[in-house]
Amino acid sequence: MRLPIPEGLRRRLAPMAVRGNAFLRTWEWTWTSAVVFSLLLAFFGIVMLAIVPSFWLYFSDQVLGWRTFWLLKLRDAMAAGWITFWLTAIFVVAYLLQKQRQKVRGTGGETRPAGGYR
Repeated sequence: MRLPIPEGLRRRLAPMAVRGNAFLRTWEWTWTSAVVFSLLLAFFGIVMLAIVPSFWLYFSDQVLGWRTFWLLKLRDAMAAGWITFWLTAIFVVAYLLQKQRQKVRGTGGETRPAGGYR
């Protein structure tokens, strides 16, 4: 299901989509770019999945004073929701970028490995 995009917004985003598709079509991973990207992704993951929820737990307890039963449950649910959202977002964005790259390169997404017994 696709969300309807207003025509004015579609016109403004069209040049960015063209540039993004050109980038996805021509991008090739080198060892250096793959290592740098994986380090940045690991840093982003640690910040979003560990540091921010930990800060929230301390902040809600010490600054906001959330010490009643239901506020503790809300605090924990918010931290769990934050972690779930960002972990899911990382995988969904990777999947969508892979599908868009296959689309702009004209590959059908064949996943059969080469070699081996057939």
